[in-house]
Parts: sequence; C-alpha cells; structure tokens
Amino acid sequence: MFDGPARHPSVRDKIAFTGRLSRDILIRRPTWMLFSHIGLTRAQKGIPAPLRRPYGVFLHGVEAWKRLSPSDRSMLRGASLRLANTAHTASRVMQANPEIGEVAACPLALTTISTAPPAPDYQLPPSIADRTAQLVLMVGGLRGNQAYKGHDQVLQAWPAVVAAVPNARLVVVGEGDDRPRLERAARESGVGDRITFTGFASDELLAACYERAALFVMPSRGEGFGLVYVEAMAHGVPCIGSFHDAAGDVIVNGKTGLLIDQDDIRAMGQAIVSLLQDPERRRAMGEAAKARVYDEFTTTAFRARLNTILDVAFE
Repeated sequence: MFDGPARHPSVRDKIAFTGRLSRDILIRRPTWMLFSHIGLTRAQKGIPAPLRRPYGVFLHGVEAWKRLSPSDRSMLRGASLRLANTAHTASRVMQANPEIGEVAACPLALTTISTAPPAPDYQLPPSIADRTAQLVLMVGGLRGNQAYKGHDQVLQAWPAVVAAVPNARLVVVGEGDDRPRLERAARESGVGDRITFTGFASDELLAACYERAALFVMPSRGEGFGLVYVEAMAHGVPCIGSFHDAAGDVIVNGKTGLLIDQDDIRAMGQAIVSLLQDPERRRAMGEAAKARVYDEFTTTAFRARLNTILDVAFE
C-alpha cells in the first residue's frame, strides 16, 4: 500500500504532455479521446485546433465535488461525455456545477482479485496472529489531510466496543504524518492495548489482515468511490462505511455491511458490536459482499459498462 506524497506536475511536465498528446493525435488519428482526470483536460487548450477531437472526461471524487474553476467548468461543458466513478460523485459534481451538463456514473473495478492467504511460513505479527481476537480492520492513509476517513471517530468508539466485546482488536493499516497523533490518541483511549498500528503493509501482511478480519471499518466522509471496500468485500469481509460519501454505492446497507453517521460515535460502536456478536450475520454479509464484487466490480463488468457508455456518446 503506497502512502507517499504525490508530485504535482511542473509547467515543463504539462508542456511535454501536451506535445506528446498532439503528436499521438497526428500519428494515430483517433476519432475521440477520453481524459482519465479533470486536470488532464487542460492539455486540450494547447492542442492545435485542427488536431482537436471530441473528448470525454472521467471524474473521480472530492476534487470535483466542489465548485470548479471557470476554466475547468468550460472544459467539462465542452466535453462530449462526462463520467464519474459513482452515482454519488456524479450527483455531487452536478450539484456544485449545474451548468456543465449531465454526468454519467461508471463504477470502477479491481484490476486483479486475489484472495490467496499468505504463504504458510509467513510470520504474522503476534497481535494479528492471535486467533482468540476478533480483528476489526481499517486500511487507509494516515495523513493530516485525510482526517475525513474517520480514524479519530473509530478510536473514540473503541472503548465501548472493547467493553462489550473484550477480545475485539482494532488493526489500523497505513502510514502518514498523522500517525504519531493517532497513536497517542489510541494510548489515551484507555484501550490502547487493543489497538495495533501496522504502518506500511506488504502484500502478504495485508492479505493476512483481510483473511483474519471479522469486519472492515472506514466511516469516511470523502470517498469518491472507496476501492478499499471492494478489496475487503472480495475477501468476504463485511464493511462499515458512512452515509456521507460514495460508500453506499459499494456497500449495500444491511446486506453486505452497514452505513452509519460518522459523527454518531455511539451508533458506530453499536454497529461494530452488533456484527462482532453475530457471526452468522457476518457470514451472510461476507458471502453477499463477495458475490457483489464478482457481479459488479470486476474488470469484465467495468469494461461492459464503459463500452456501452462510449458507444452511445461517440457512436
């Protein structure tokens, strides 16, 4: 899991990208183009007019939920097709920028679905290897600008969870500049011995965490899609997300997991406890979650969705 800082493209990068794009259009003669991010559409302005083609834009999340700049709104209005990774994101974009036109939803997919357990000789950390514990897994970056993911709220709910389910253990996977503060909050919660921060997780460690998890929890309020829910569901792990973002486009409330209010700490704790205390319900949700992934979130399903939309938009 990569949590390193993103590098913003320089002016030179942008000029080079526009040049390569213009050259490819000249050589390959496409009839249309699809930009995978709103920022990439700005290259359209630098393409010589005779080379410009009809284009579509894929919108991915919180960066497009807000009121966009006049330049970006102009580029979206000029697009023949506007796509979003969920119906929630499509709705939020149109609410904030009503003049851009219709945005179609095209949910994403896992490029690979691997549910293989780690090798038999892989040495698990003791806190994760403990088979007497019920693991509640949370995976996500621990950066200060990602506080919307809900780590603080889960930590606040955890004492009540441990009081009701003494063998519950929270496993927080991820790295970032906010980790020291969150670890301090965990220690100060009074149940720090029931909380584990793994830091960066190798593929094997992450696979072991998913295999051992009873639940996945990430009550975020800023996910444009939430691919991490799909990863958990592919392992048959029911998920707890929030009503505030696109989690509901992935998690079917009451069937593959639960949706809660991030600000309602008591309700969050009750949701976690209710599933930890009901293994049969967890099993049924996990099976439904895995089936939903294979029905809706494979590359085959994504390709079919995208091709249908493109056929209509670009004839």
